Amino acid sequence: MRPSLLRRGYQRFKFFAQAFSDQMGRGRMHLTSTPDGTQSPELSGRPRVHVIVPTYNRPNELRRLLSQIDRESPGFEVSVHVYDDGSSEPAYVEWSSYPNIASLSVSRSANHGKKRYWELVHRILSTVRSTNGDYFYYLADDVQLVPKFFERSIALWDGIRDSQKVSLHLLLDQREGQPCWTNYQPHVVDTPQGKVYKSQWVDMLMMFNRRFLEELEYRIDAVDPGRWNKDPNLSSGVGMQISRRLHQRRASMYLVTDSLLIHEDEPSVMNPEERRRSPIVSRFKEAGRPLSGSATD
Repeated sequence: MRPSLLRRGYQRFKFFAQAFSDQMGRGRMHLTSTPDGTQSPELSGRPRVHVIVPTYNRPNELRRLLSQIDRESPGFEVSVHVYDDGSSEPAYVEWSSYPNIASLSVSRSANHGKKRYWELVHRILSTVRSTNGDYFYYLADDVQLVPKFFERSIALWDGIRDSQKVSLHLLLDQREGQPCWTNYQPHVVDTPQGKVYKSQWVDMLMMFNRRFLEELEYRIDAVDPGRWNKDPNLSSGVGMQISRRLHQRRASMYLVTDSLLIHEDEPSVMNPEERRRSPIVSRFKEAGRPLSGSATD
């Protein structure tokens, strides 16, 4: 048998073993589609990128995002894990449609909704514990990627000379330059690849490293149901919790000064009334025009 076929068989076995291990730790989640995984990230010599995409009832947007991830994948060893949060029609992903993505999997659970979104993120962080990667991304299903997305974001990330860094928020909106959740006044930091804000907050459109996970101990704490008693339109509380916990740990969180994610004017599934009243507008300065944006927290 040719060595290439042996490697392919080994990699498929390795993936299914990993998927089974992940499945055992996810409780109600179960694997619904699997990748090819023809070459090990450890052997490829390319940066290992792991992308997390939670999705709910947006099959067209999900396919669009996966196509863009596939477009941006050459030069990187990209794995994608889609978490279907109880869509009416379960997310179906045909991995062979995305030849540049090294591995692609989908897990499905009952819908958590806004008040139990923390549970979904907790499950995701628990699963990522056993995932190898040099760079991790958490993306909403309805965002779009700028050209050279991985190249640009990784270059920017690597240019941040801060041993305490844990995250880079990838969408610029009206919170630019403003304190958010931690009362920290953001300030501009120069890097060889351009400017970023040291913001000390992060929302659920980000890239992060292993230290991010370690500082959070691979967990999200339960969000008090009383959070929504006075205002049912408040967000899930996950981004706020992450930001405050990391800030207390003296970890560094950054924000782009030019959006690397684009979001068109689609209604929020989690916070429709709040987004209708107070839309988040992303700032995509390179294009010279604002685009409507939506954070998922």
